[in-house]
Order: sequence, then C-alpha cells, then structure tokens
Amino acid sequence: MTTEIKAFATTNEVSLCIEHESVEDLLYEFLRERTPLTEKAYRRDLKSFFSFTADRFSLPRFLNKKMRFEEVKRVHIVKYKKYLETTNSLRGRPFAPNTINRKISSVSSFFQFLVQREIINRNPAELCVRPKRMVVEETQAFTDREMKNLFELVIDEAPVLHQAVILILFTTGMRQAELRNIKLCNFKSIEGINFLTYVGKGQKVNEIPIHPTAAYYINEYLNWMRSIGRNVEQYDYLLQPTRNSHNGGVNKKLSHTAISYIVKKWSRRINKHKRITPHSARATFISSLIGNGEDIYYVSQLVNHADVRTTQRYDKRKRNFRNNPIFSLNFF
Repeated sequence: MTTEIKAFATTNEVSLCIEHESVEDLLYEFLRERTPLTEKAYRRDLKSFFSFTADRFSLPRFLNKKMRFEEVKRVHIVKYKKYLETTNSLRGRPFAPNTINRKISSVSSFFQFLVQREIINRNPAELCVRPKRMVVEETQAFTDREMKNLFELVIDEAPVLHQAVILILFTTGMRQAELRNIKLCNFKSIEGINFLTYVGKGQKVNEIPIHPTAAYYINEYLNWMRSIGRNVEQYDYLLQPTRNSHNGGVNKKLSHTAISYIVKKWSRRINKHKRITPHSARATFISSLIGNGEDIYYVSQLVNHADVRTTQRYDKRKRNFRNNPIFSLNFF
C-alpha cells in the first residue's frame, strides 16, 4: 500500500493522513532522533500548519508522485502566524506568544530539514518574524516554608509511592517525563552518594545527586514493593503504578495523569490557592536554589537548560523590592 502525507478536511476538522512512502520516510528521518514527547509535539505542530495551508490554500499539492513543499511561501507562514494570534486554543484562550513561537519553530525546523535534504531551495520560515518570548501565565511555585510543610505532611501521611514521587520531583527539579522514564539501574550510589541518571530534553544525559532524605524514601518504596511480591528489577521502571498494574506481567511506568494527581493531591493541603503542577516542582527547585544564593549558571547546568536565560525566568530575587539595590544608594 502506498503512503503519502496529504491534508484533507472533514466537517470542521482538518487532519493528516499518510499515502506516499517517500513522505512518510521524510517524516521518520526528521523525527527519528527526537524523544517520544518531542516527536509527538512536532507531529502536532506540523499537522496544525499543513491542515491550515490545505484548508486555506490547498497547499502543498501532490503532483507527479511528489509533495510540492516548495509551493509553501513565506506569506503562508505569516498568515499562519496571524491566524494563531487571532484564534483561541482548545482551552478557550488565545495562544501564548511562547506557544506561537514553538509552533513556527517546528515548521521552520521541518523546512530547514527539507533544505538540507535538497528537496527545496529555501526555508520559507527563515525570515518570518516570530513573537517575542514572554511568560503570560507564570508557573506557580512553593516557598521554602511551604516546602517544609509539604515534606512533613507527605512523610507523615502519604503512601510510599507518593512519598518517592514528591521527594524526587521537588529535590531534583527534573521534568515529569524524565521522572517517568527512570529505571532502577539509573538509581545508584557512588562513594556513598546516591545519584539518578536520566535522559533529558534534547537527548541530554544528566546525572544528579539525590538528597539523602529522598534516597531514603526511594528505598522505602522499593522495600514496600518487595513486601507485596513486586520486586523491581534493574531494568524495570523505578516508579510503577501500585494498582491494576500487573497486565500480564508487563512492566509499566507511571502515567502523566498519576503524577499530576499525586502532586495536586498533597499540594492542595498546603496552599489551595496556588495552582501547583508537576512543573511547579521544577520551578520551586530552581527558584529556591537561586533565591538562596546558588550560582545561576550552575543551576542552569543542573536542570539541563540549554540557555541560562531560561533559568533566569525563575529568579524571584528581582521581585523582592525590599532588597532592591536602589535602597543602598548613598545619595541622601
């Protein structure tokens, strides 16, 4: 059966189907070194763009057994950007500038790949002005005092799996996708110090030391798993569902939904007015380190940020007006 990516519309919904093998191979080559989540995001962004061009301009066309990607011009990218700026997302709100930037970046990356493959001569998104990056809705984080209260609550009342999840997330700053993919062999001890090794965004391998308290409750969770006859082997996922998880003996990892549930369940007990998510654990970790005087460049490396400017977004010190250097002026 032949395959080709072709845009088509069905009752207010435009989607992509595969009908030509060479185009499918192009997508495979473009996405093959991405992480599963990054691949999913690229596919979603490309689907959105090519659905737009198919619906509005009937482009790109499929002629002579080839997809005519060269028919997509800069004007189509610009019109797509304007469309995103004036359209609400599925959440009923306008797309944030960072989201629009990411969507255009995905399209640009794909067309740049086509240039490198000599399928087209020029990237139509190359000179397209993108929205200035800005944070519309800042990720909420806990203060150090709230974190002490959270840890006391979780250690006193939470099940062992919840203890391990909360303590790892808030003491390492890793992303929830990174946490979900950790296996027992990634949890190890070197000269008496416990480490977690994980593959981060952009396929970067990171090794981060684990706080002794977090390491203790990881071991408590592993001991509990053994006590119920579910020994976690070296190449099994470290954190697994504690219910309905046997599924014929197949090793399973925690879902995004499970981690979100665990974080929100206990965070609401500390401050019900803050919208705390798994990413809030990362924001809390970074802002606490910076706020307590840790070098921002070291923190950036610790959390695998490609650009230190990303880390600076979590710097709360500039918002502490009482400590503003303006009050140190000797003019008066």
